Amino acid sequence: MSVKLLMFGPGAPGRLTSGLGVATAKLAEELSKKTSLKIIEPKSFDQFGKPKVNLESSFSDLSVLKELATVSIEAQLSAYDYHEVTQSHTMEKVESQKLHKQLTTYSDELVLEGEKIDYDVLYAHDWITFKAALELKERFGKPLLLHIHSLDFDRNFGQTKSWIFDLEQKTMQAADAIIAVSEYSKQVMISEYGISPDKIQVIYHGHTHTDPVKAKSPFAEKIVLFVGRLSGQKGPMQFLEIAEKVFEQNPDTRFVISGEGELYKKLIEAGAGSEIADRFHITGYLEHEELQKLYAIAHVYCMPSFSEPFGLAAVEAADAGVPLVLSDKCGAAELLPDAHQANPASTDDFADQIIAILGDENMSKLQVKSNREKIKKLSWEKSAAEVLSVVDKIL
Repeated sequence: MSVKLLMFGPGAPGRLTSGLGVATAKLAEELSKKTSLKIIEPKSFDQFGKPKVNLESSFSDLSVLKELATVSIEAQLSAYDYHEVTQSHTMEKVESQKLHKQLTTYSDELVLEGEKIDYDVLYAHDWITFKAALELKERFGKPLLLHIHSLDFDRNFGQTKSWIFDLEQKTMQAADAIIAVSEYSKQVMISEYGISPDKIQVIYHGHTHTDPVKAKSPFAEKIVLFVGRLSGQKGPMQFLEIAEKVFEQNPDTRFVISGEGELYKKLIEAGAGSEIADRFHITGYLEHEELQKLYAIAHVYCMPSFSEPFGLAAVEAADAGVPLVLSDKCGAAELLPDAHQANPASTDDFADQIIAILGDENMSKLQVKSNREKIKKLSWEKSAAEVLSVVDKIL
């Protein structure tokens, strides 16, 4: 008889769930083929109001996913769009209290629905599920498995410790096992949160391999690309500074940012006032198909994150054949050893690495070939099997 897994998810892939939504959806799809899986997740961030519950399938392949049921709860918070309101120097205290109240309301709904479901292991993803997961663990004592894609430490890049940090720490301490998405993230849990390494298992994200898209660039110049949430953690303002330094040495270059977030307006203003204003472009959020076209015309992918537990976009760019310059605090770099790495605190370091790739086509080709070989080993099926291996150990 298969294990009955109850998953508290962050919500379907989209603007507000970013890579987290993609990863959990892919894992759920594979897990549902191997075990009995039920999911409770936020339904909508667009329509607020009184929380309500709907039972629905999250996937189109009903023949394969016939055992999957999803309980969707309307919610007013996401796993990513919070860090501004937890910092007293950027927002009023009342905003942090409002966020806490939203989390409590959502958690109460999670617990209410979780009580109705028969499960063997509770499988919770990231901080918006932790309050409810902790309550159910304390009430029923069933095994609790946490899958952590990003921490408060990462989102605030170590500058502050909010009440969300405390919630993460308390829940990790209570959990029976924790999945980290990289060795880098595991070390953060150990050093910053004081969690025993014996409790933490590293399981890398999978990847859905696709054939490269063909697209013609509208520009004659080479393109340096940034893809990600426009938040302080991801370093988009640093990317603008990096771009200016690259442009000084390589004037036949353009710079493109794809993504949205709280720094969107600030980036537009900073870009407009920059000396590279006519070479600096912001696309906003792009769906997968359009993003693939952007990868197809890029010459370098740049990820200057201050703390990146994994970095799915780096793997996507590598699969599309784009050479990479990654933060040396990036989990995906563990899988892509030939990708160039730079210190996120040094825009000079990043600029030098980008200039080196732009100026050496042979080096670029060698990195692309190596990256593609490495990511051939990744699959969501493999990641899901590793998750179930951890589940078996805590039963």
